[in-house]
Amino acid sequence: MDLTGLAGALALVRMRPVLEVAGTPFLAEIDSIVAACGALETSGCAKEVRLLRAWKKEIDPVEDAFEPIYFQSAAADLAVLVASQESDVSDREFSIRVTVGNFWNSCDSLLHARGGYSRAEYKGIKTTPRGVENMWCDRDVFLLSEGRDNLAKVFAERLSEIYSKYPKRKEIARIIAECGGWDIPANLS
Repeated sequence: MDLTGLAGALALVRMRPVLEVAGTPFLAEIDSIVAACGALETSGCAKEVRLLRAWKKEIDPVEDAFEPIYFQSAAADLAVLVASQESDVSDREFSIRVTVGNFWNSCDSLLHARGGYSRAEYKGIKTTPRGVENMWCDRDVFLLSEGRDNLAKVFAERLSEIYSKYPKRKEIARIIAECGGWDIPANLS
């Protein structure tokens, strides 16, 4: 498992609250890929990659970056990039960065266009979701690069830190979903 894949997996984990409110049908597959990354081995994720690729083939082209399917599609692309190390590392790194950036840019645009930044729950946050993601990504890359001798430990520590921020991430995800007019799954209402 390379640093690019590990950083991409951490980005997937940070996306998860948005994916939950978007009603994403393949969260279990994403969780399996992230778990495999934690074990530094994604070669056992062929089933998940096949399922995600099949799901992508079944959906219509995504044209509206404010719809839940856009966020689901981006996450499927990212999960496949993380789990299948088929392309050149620099191509994968570029594709992962672009996919993650576009996902959070769409969150920013949705919040901006529909008044999400003026909501009470957003008070006290000094940057956009993309800005937050950029800070996390930079820190991921730094810590993973510094911790090459024990990547599994660094990955686990980053996961723990991300999960500790989930309550706020879930609040922001709910604002995104409400701004988008999404049907939030009943178990998350």
